[in-house]
Amino acid sequence: MKKAVLSKSYYETPNPYVNAPSCHVNLLELSKYAREKGKKLADLSKEEVNQFLI
Repeated sequence: MKKAVLSKSYYETPNPYVNAPSCHVNLLELSKYAREKGKKLADLSKEEVNQFLI
């Protein structure tokens, strides 16, 4: 994930009055997986993250 290109909007300050776009990843399950593996979310590989796409 370190080489992934993120859109400019990713770095913008979120507007609490507008619905946030979906990230297409089940973050709850991804965080449980990372905890089980003893890793930080930022240290997961793209293949590991892709397992939790919705």
